[in-house]
Amino acid sequence: MADAPAARLEAVLRTGGVRAALVHLSGLSGHRFTALYRFAGSHARNLYFYDRENPGVDRGDDYPVEVTYCVYVRESGRPFLIEDAPADERVMGHGSQHAVRAYCGVPLYDRNGTVVGTLCHFDTQPVAVPPGTAEVMGHLSRLLQTTATGPA
Repeated sequence: MADAPAARLEAVLRTGGVRAALVHLSGLSGHRFTALYRFAGSHARNLYFYDRENPGVDRGDDYPVEVTYCVYVRESGRPFLIEDAPADERVMGHGSQHAVRAYCGVPLYDRNGTVVGTLCHFDTQPVAVPPGTAEVMGHLSRLLQTTATGPA
């Protein structure tokens, strides 16, 4: 049985859809942005987006994967968390290190186990990632497995 935050998130997804689930997930984190990206060749294509400060904006930009922290999720197939990028040696020299200071991303897999995208939180300010955040995000990622596997 799923824990309470995961069960609530699942209910929101079932009744309100993907964007409502992102809004709910955003409320569990301290990050400004929450998004779902699908990898399409060398780009991360935005499928869903939520900005706490501008909730009416429902679409984010697409980016070359290499300029995003999603590249680390794609390469490892594992969650990737950064609380303050300028202080994190793992991302020294990365092009987004000073623009996107906090990131918490989990992989989206297709039915064959291939990483096809990410579900992520990010912010321009440092953010401490609350305990259990990646686990709840991973639960939603598994529920969304088919969302990110359609045509690019």
